[in-house]
Amino acid sequence: MALKEVSNVLRKTTLVDLVVVIGISIISIAIRGLSATYPLSINGFDSWYLFYNAVLIAQAHGNWYAVPPDVHSWFPSGYFIELGDTIGLPFISALLALPFYSSFGANAVYTVVLFLDMALAGLGVASAYLAVDGLTKSRVGAVIAGLVIAVSPALTYKNLVGGLPKTSWGGVFVLFSIYLLNLAIERKKPWYGAVAAVPLFLAEISWGGYTYIDISLLAAAFLAILLNRNDEVTVKSFTLMGVITAFLTSFAPNNIGFLSGAAHGLSLLLVSLLLFVDLYLRKILPKESSLTRSLILTSFLVLIFVLAIGGLSALRATPIPSRYYAIVDPFYQFTVPIDRTVAEYIPQPLTSMLTDFGVAIFLSVIGMYYFLREGNLSGLWLLVLGVASIYGTSEQPYLFNYTVYMVAPLAGAGIYFVVSRLKQARVRVAPILLLAVVGISLVADAGSAIMASNTPNAIITSASPYPVPNYAWVTTLNWLRTQTSPHAFVLSWWDYGYWIEVVGNKTVIDENNTLNNTQIKLMAEIFLNNETYAAQILERDFHVYPYGNPNYTIPTYIVAYDAVTIYRGQEAFLGYPTNLGGQFLGYTSSLGDIGKAMGAMTVIAGYPVNEYVNITLLNQTKTQIASEFSSNPTLAQELVSLVGNSFPFAWTHRAYQSLIANMFIEGLQSQGYPVIAPFSTQISTSGVSLGTPLPQVRMEYFQPVQISMDPLYGNGEYQVYIMVVVYQFVQPGYVAPN
Repeated sequence: MALKEVSNVLRKTTLVDLVVVIGISIISIAIRGLSATYPLSINGFDSWYLFYNAVLIAQAHGNWYAVPPDVHSWFPSGYFIELGDTIGLPFISALLALPFYSSFGANAVYTVVLFLDMALAGLGVASAYLAVDGLTKSRVGAVIAGLVIAVSPALTYKNLVGGLPKTSWGGVFVLFSIYLLNLAIERKKPWYGAVAAVPLFLAEISWGGYTYIDISLLAAAFLAILLNRNDEVTVKSFTLMGVITAFLTSFAPNNIGFLSGAAHGLSLLLVSLLLFVDLYLRKILPKESSLTRSLILTSFLVLIFVLAIGGLSALRATPIPSRYYAIVDPFYQFTVPIDRTVAEYIPQPLTSMLTDFGVAIFLSVIGMYYFLREGNLSGLWLLVLGVASIYGTSEQPYLFNYTVYMVAPLAGAGIYFVVSRLKQARVRVAPILLLAVVGISLVADAGSAIMASNTPNAIITSASPYPVPNYAWVTTLNWLRTQTSPHAFVLSWWDYGYWIEVVGNKTVIDENNTLNNTQIKLMAEIFLNNETYAAQILERDFHVYPYGNPNYTIPTYIVAYDAVTIYRGQEAFLGYPTNLGGQFLGYTSSLGDIGKAMGAMTVIAGYPVNEYVNITLLNQTKTQIASEFSSNPTLAQELVSLVGNSFPFAWTHRAYQSLIANMFIEGLQSQGYPVIAPFSTQISTSGVSLGTPLPQVRMEYFQPVQISMDPLYGNGEYQVYIMVVVYQFVQPGYVAPN
């Protein structure tokens, strides 16, 4: 009878948990699915390459060795081949698409990819719920963790439908591993560790963050030893997980390899060895010698670390990649030009962390304390992952949609700990008030997440600053794919490299994972100098020659994009009005390639920005307007702010001579629009004079062959377009072929 009662309780409990998880998952899916109301595509930049790999694997009937390595380096030689370590997500997508591939081809993979992101929204909730429920046995904490995942704004920016967010998948798989490892230790069934190896293997091949995972496991194991919580079940459970994970990843293609060349698999074995050594020392040393044991193990780890660093140095290998070293030492970031210009690598303020993670960021600290008290290896692993990811994201926010998967279960554990303590103290009102505050915060997070999710995918907005469907980039990519030679070479700023490479099916100078900073620097120099200098770089450094040259072999194109404003259907202004939607006053700004040229490109090329932006002109204009409207301080401040936001167009003579500026000027002029010189507008109390037209531009080495202009926003007075221009590299005196 007792067994039957227990069975009934378990069945009811499982049913309740299932209903709760499904309910929260539906909320999560509904929020992430809002982007599906817009035209669908693969979302973002890197995701296009992952999708491309999935198609290649499907074409090869599930053979993940069929994906060629990604060549990131020097055109045309192709040195520095990047052996990608994120093959898992394309592999999973391809396997799910295989039953339908013979009938629907690449469309089957595309459909699976779209639905995978919806599945991720639900699996994320389930993984957080299970992890907290398993570690704390608290349904309240598990529900809070699931809700944090469901409504998190951090899971919308990159996780829209079609996003293939590899970092988020890594976080979900890690949480499943934590749950299963905890089951193994708690139930004293080490074979569960073998099951935990499967999601851990998937995390490492999907996300590629295996070094981070391995080091976090080492830190967690060392903490368990220091807290005297290591035991035989823990050692066996972890060892099974580590060995099987290392074995499974040995089958992965590219740079994971067999035991990852003594980097991945051996590091997992090192953790197991550390735990076993601790057990052995317990047996041979007196019980009161715990400090001695800790000192011995610490010395052992230091020795291994010194030997590893020394060995890598002898091999002239960098132990810590520059991207990760910049996290450890934020000051180092300022020595790497490309890191200083990429928004995802720039340290963010506390307000941004609050926007991304809400009140969960504070609750997670309490959860860390709870797991430190408990000392369970699984909980300590989550603690280490949480500390590392929160700190890492504060320095380089590109991991925010992974970090939330660590913050959420820590927050759930924190809620459990506080509520349980308040109950023990017989304080009845405080837990209700705490949960009410958390609930209000989650509602606010849900509002932010809904706003962020109600957005078209990047390629449909043409990377414009406004979430309005626009097809300028799609049109351009289709033109490159269908109207240019299969072996054509395309230059652009690196942001759009995977679009051109995958959708346009063309060789590019750089793309979103380019490792060669020199090549990116050369692209910046091409854009920032005049056309003659650009031609010299193409011939000298890339060995490509203009059409019409005796050495010509490869059709070469250069692509750029930005917003343009057509006023009254006649005059053209580069950029979009800083007061978009209001009366047009002649001052514009840029979040496209011109804005990047006057900021990121100058930093990477090593050019002083004041050689391109006339700070004196900018300040004089603001001073003049402030004086003119001194009788109306509020209006004066608004106008000064408008001019200040137009700084990318306060051009010097060198900026006017740059290839990037001339590409847009000539592109507009070739369509019959006079282009008004930036900062030639005059604003006074008597009215607005919209400036003077620029002289005609006709470049000799570069000729416009395709111009895509798609309307973005208009108010009757003016129309803003997203403009993507394609120029061909030609010999002076020759006309680019149709």
